[in-house]
Formats: sequence, C-alpha cells, structure tokens
Amino acid sequence: MNTLRMRLLIAIGASFALFWTMSSVFTLVNLRGEFRDALDERLAASATMVAALIADAPQLALRGGAPPAGVVPALSDTASVACEISLYRGGVIGKTSNSPARLGAVTPGFHTRTIDGVTWRSYTIEKHGFRITTADRVERRQQLFRNIAMATFVPFIVAMFATLAALGLAIRVGLRPLERIRHALASRDPDTLHPLEAQRLPQELLPLVSTVNGLLATVERAIARERRFTGDAAHELRTPLTAVKTHLQVARMSVDPAGIATALEHAEHGVRRLQSTIDQLLVLARVEGAAAFADDERLDAGAIAQHAIAQLPPAQAQRVRIRNDAGSAVPRLPSALAVTALRNILDNAFRHGSHVDDVLLDLVAANGRVLFIVTDDGPGISEDDLAKARQRFWRKGSGHGSGLGLSIVEAIAARYGGSLSLARSVSRGLRVEIAFPAL
Repeated sequence: MNTLRMRLLIAIGASFALFWTMSSVFTLVNLRGEFRDALDERLAASATMVAALIADAPQLALRGGAPPAGVVPALSDTASVACEISLYRGGVIGKTSNSPARLGAVTPGFHTRTIDGVTWRSYTIEKHGFRITTADRVERRQQLFRNIAMATFVPFIVAMFATLAALGLAIRVGLRPLERIRHALASRDPDTLHPLEAQRLPQELLPLVSTVNGLLATVERAIARERRFTGDAAHELRTPLTAVKTHLQVARMSVDPAGIATALEHAEHGVRRLQSTIDQLLVLARVEGAAAFADDERLDAGAIAQHAIAQLPPAQAQRVRIRNDAGSAVPRLPSALAVTALRNILDNAFRHGSHVDDVLLDLVAANGRVLFIVTDDGPGISEDDLAKARQRFWRKGSGHGSGLGLSIVEAIAARYGGSLSLARSVSRGLRVEIAFPAL
C-alpha cells in the first residue's frame, strides 16, 4: 500500500529494527566472550579449590610417596563440572562419576578436547605432587548460551513488534489533521472554493493549508474572471450578430435596390466586426493559454514597427512618424506577437486620437530592454478611464472595436516578461509604452 502512513511506518520501523538488531548482535558477541571467560574462570577456581583442599588434608600431604591405600579425596558429583585428581607419575586417585577417561592427560592450562565423541573444555593445574583437572561439556556451555540468547532476544522481538504497533497508532493519530484536510477537500462541491480552516492544526501543516488556500483563491479569481469574460464575450458576439440579422431582414423585406445595397453593406460591416472580435478572442486565448508560438525569424525593433504599420489601413499608415533609437535591438519574444501588440496600440491611438494629427512611434533600447512608445495628439483620457482601459471589452464612450486590444497587449507582455504602461501625455493625448527584454 503506497500511503504516507505506510511509508513512515516502514521507514521508522526498519530503522528501529536495524539499529536495535545491530546493537543486540554486538551485545551478544561481547556476551559470548564474557560468558566463555566466566566459565573458564569457574573451572580454574574449581581446580584451585580442590588443590587447596588436598593441601589441607594431612593424610594426602605426601613428599614423593604414594598416598595411603584407599585414601581418596572425597569429590562430590556435579551435573556440570567434572574433576580428576592424579599423581605426577601417573595413576588416578580420584574423580567424579561424570569424568571421562584420561581427562587429566594434558599439560597444565586450558584445553578443548573431544573424548569419546564428547567435546570438553578443561583446566589443569599441578600442585603438591598432584595434577588436578576440572572440565565441563562444550555442549552444555552452548546450551546455556542459547538459553541466555533466547532470554535476550525474545523480549527484544516482543518489544519490537509492540513498538511497531504503538508507532503505527502514533502515526495514525499524528496524520489525522492531514486526513481531515483530505476529507474536507474530497467532500467539497466543485464550486466550493472557500478557504480551509487553519485552526487546531499543527505548525507543520499551516504552510500547506496556506498554500492550498492561496491556490483556491487564485482558482476562484480565475473562474470569476473567465465567467465575466464568457459573459462579456457572449454579449460582444451577440451584438454584431443581431445587427447582421437585422440588416439581412431589412434587405429581404426591401424592394428598393438602393435600400437592399445599404442593408447588405451594413450587414457586411457587422460581419467584419464579428470576425475581428473572434480573431482577437482567439489571440487572447492562445496568449493566456499554453499554446506555443513559432518564431522562425528574429526581427529587430525597426522591422517589427514596419510590419505593424503595414497591417494598418493605408491612410493611417501614412500618419505614423517613427523615431528609431533602438538600432538593431531585438526583443525576446516571437516577432508575430510583437507585431500584434504594436499594431493593437497603433490602432487604439488612431481610434481614440486625433483624426488629422500624426501618431508618434519611438523605438528605444535601454537597460537590456526594447521599448515601443506610441503617443497620439487626441483629446486625452481621464484618470477614471485610464484605470479602466486595460479591462476586457471596455471601450471609451461609444467607440467601436472589440475592446480587447490593450488586454491582448498586457497578456503578451505578462507572458514574455514585458510591461505595459499608460499615461496621459504632457501636452495632450495618450502615451502608451510596451517594453520587452532584449536578446
């Protein structure tokens, strides 16, 4: 199951199990050495104790002679330690019943030997003319060590699984705020975009909730903007369509050839207006969307200005005065969009400016940017209208056009790191400036 809860449980649980297993193995290895040393010390202590008992027995304090007949130290049998007492010159004088044959036939010190298929660990000491050997079974040692290891690992295994269970419960409880956020988002209607509640949330989740709330606010504004845009677009498209329909009906009902021609001319004008609005809408949708624009050729500012002027009516194109101070500077955006933006500004200047005065177009390159500055000598614009000029489908007074020209320019500037500014001219008219980064 690919969930955050399972990932946390596996990561933390695996780390816990790995580190504690390594610690237990290290402890067990050390314990094994300590355990062997402790048992060896027990064998040495047992042999030393037997030697001391023999030294304290007067009847066994011999000086080179054999012990009295029938006199054997009393050795009590044990289930774990075997003991054998013999003379230097040979001959066993005492041993426990679990002692194997020839147990003491070794040099002094510790030895590990196999006698009659049984492995023994022995310790031999020579004192007072006697050789004393104590030993225990290696198998017995291993069994004791396994019991100790089992007593160590069983609680560890139980504790590890109990810890994993407690860890899973703690993760489940700790992720409840995140689950509440998920449930709150999953249970919402598509049109519900109000912010998520940030109360009673851990500090770690507050940035997430803040980001989600910011996204919801952005989506809400985008939806509201698109709804307004859709409503305005429907209205703008309905107006020329209604006009075309009306003029066609007039032409159908008219019997006068001149009236029919006038009605058809008006209908044709409405169709052109409708086509212009649709073209502007398509350009705006592509610029604001993810559509890519091919740009096979790079045009400098002067060439862009010439292309934009060429798309104007001849009478308007003759009234554009260019002052080119940009040299060979090339703006960093597709040339087709640069031409579209500049043409919209020039068209807006002729539409709302003077009908006789020229329009001034300045081309400037400064600070790594290319500027297109359009200044007209029209009646100007008020501060209130200046604030509304960027709104979609807004037109000054009863002006014609789609009302999308400056909206398209602003969208192009925003997409390619440019800027759009509008200001009233020093004398009169409007000064519009667009700037783009230069290559």
